[in-house]
Amino acid sequence: MRRLTLLIGALLLMLASPMPALACSPPFNPTIEALGPSQLVPVGTIGERVNGGRLFHIERAFNGPATTPIVIAFKEGEPIGDCNYPVRAGERLIIAPFMEDGGLLSADLGTLQATPDSPDGLRYLNEAETLFGPGIVPGEAEPGQDDMSNLIVAALAIGALVAVTLLVVVRRARAG
Repeated sequence: MRRLTLLIGALLLMLASPMPALACSPPFNPTIEALGPSQLVPVGTIGERVNGGRLFHIERAFNGPATTPIVIAFKEGEPIGDCNYPVRAGERLIIAPFMEDGGLLSADLGTLQATPDSPDGLRYLNEAETLFGPGIVPGEAEPGQDDMSNLIVAALAIGALVAVTLLVVVRRARAG
């Protein structure tokens, strides 16, 4: 009888105790598509700490900004059950950070992320390319955009040169 009482007491204590949360665990077999059509997926390198997080130097961005660096608020620290995890400057990642209100990007232990050359990273790269195209390399102009801009600038410069030359010729003809 004593054993039964102890067993029931232990069972009641277990049920009364808070159960561990799985909120920091990424979903089983996570996908970028499941995160939605507006998900930013940059590939790059974690940088130094700044106000609001860490710099993230983008090599290629899928469905996101063509500027680098961006700031991601990593929940960094020792993994003690509150979604913290170790973050190091210089680490390369493909990451799908959470978009907070006001445009703040954040990442914790449950964020879809991997090193780009790992099996998960290669899978995420393939999925991002399938969903969003080849991505944008910061500093690269859209195809044909840079050529068109140069052509317009050259045409304006030639037009201005022709106008100045005509003005000089007309003034000399009147004076002479």
